[in-house]
Amino acid sequence: YFDRPSAPQQELDEEAEERARVLADAAALKQLAVDYMHPELPVKTTDPFACGRNYFSRPSADHEAETEERELILAEAAALKQLAEDYQHPERSVQTTDPFACGRNYFDRPSAPQQELDEEAEERARVLADAAALKQLAVDYMHPELPVKTTDPFACGRNYFSRPSADHEAETEERELILAEAAALKQLAEDYQHPERSVQTTDPFACGRNYFDRPSA
Repeated sequence: YFDRPSAPQQELDEEAEERARVLADAAALKQLAVDYMHPELPVKTTDPFACGRNYFSRPSADHEAETEERELILAEAAALKQLAEDYQHPERSVQTTDPFACGRNYFDRPSAPQQELDEEAEERARVLADAAALKQLAVDYMHPELPVKTTDPFACGRNYFSRPSADHEAETEERELILAEAAALKQLAEDYQHPERSVQTTDPFACGRNYFDRPSA
């Protein structure tokens, strides 16, 4: 199809060369990415005479000048490897070659400085006491059904309305109104919460009628 006489010119020589260079660059980048992501893969080459040598053991290496540096590099690499293993495996026990090595508590050592001043200890005690009081207040607010606890055996409570010093003549009527309103609110709440209960009345002549079947509907 592409080589027929009537086929239009699809690509110029310059465009073909540019496309070949782009594809070659893409293939080289792909190979570089594969080599980076898979260092375990062996190096492949088409040159049968290609070979590699060790930088440190080459004949022209300056062994006397680089031996100490190489030992330092290897020692640092071994220390970093050990540090990485200790970080990745904290469950392993600490190993040492010193039989006299031991551990002590940093905070309980004899030379430890004073960790807390008297003022700080008192302030901390007050803060903890306030927190405990707030916690108890929250518990009392959230659980009103819990009984009141006190350590005073002589502590007691009395009714505000029936106390001996109460002004019965002035407060009797007000108290009766308050109690009547509370009873009505309680009854209203029960009727709202339990609509399945039947309507109760003390009027024997009270009756109900259907709103839709009434004569005046």
